[in-house]
Amino acid sequence: MAGASMKKADILVALIIVPICLYVFYESGKWPKQALIGAPTLIPWGVAICLLVAAGVQFVRALTGRALSLEERLTGATRRRVIFAVLLTGGYAALVSYVGFLITTFLYLALFGLAAGERRWVRLIAFAVTVPIAIYLIFSTILNVPLPPGIFM
Repeated sequence: MAGASMKKADILVALIIVPICLYVFYESGKWPKQALIGAPTLIPWGVAICLLVAAGVQFVRALTGRALSLEERLTGATRRRVIFAVLLTGGYAALVSYVGFLITTFLYLALFGLAAGERRWVRLIAFAVTVPIAIYLIFSTILNVPLPPGIFM
């Protein structure tokens, strides 16, 4: 399997991303424009445009034969790590509104770092503490975007 192309997967992912981005444009276009905050569509449209550009690049690269290649099939420990990361991300999404942003994000980043292979505890804990606090300070205090408080706040 060494050297197998990601052509089919790249084309499929690009074809999945495009309608999702179009749906974001459609839904967010119906949002009311509020005088005090300006255009609320700025962020979703910006993200959707970036995703469309990335999907376009990925699609063109796949069609022109420049898709990335797989080094090897996902087997054994590598497959278990990927499955754990997917389950962890799903669990995070399901629990963040109940448990709260800060605690859930800390646990998510710490466990994801372990799954990714980080074994330096000081670095792992520093990252898992710093990122949620920085995101909280930026979004909750500066931008006034409420984050899920959960059961502990």
